[in-house]
Amino acid sequence: MSKRLIRVQRDEIQGKQHILQKQPLNAVLSNGNTIFGRLISIDAAQLILKDTRDHQHKIALSDLYEVVYDDDQGVVPPSRHTTL
Repeated sequence: MSKRLIRVQRDEIQGKQHILQKQPLNAVLSNGNTIFGRLISIDAAQLILKDTRDHQHKIALSDLYEVVYDDDQGVVPPSRHTTL
């Protein structure tokens, strides 16, 4: 079964923390940079990722654009676009 990219906006992250801690993800920053890793923790001000070299990255939520991960469940999330 194919994977689907799931995009989570920064204001939705805390509500989906239990899902995000189960798989690797990409944190896309507002400046276009991307950090790949696993979610260690999140609070109201920042999230902490651990990359593949075991380095921790503290990312302010104000600098975060979105989080993207691969979903292998095959479940298509509801669209954010009312025209689709």
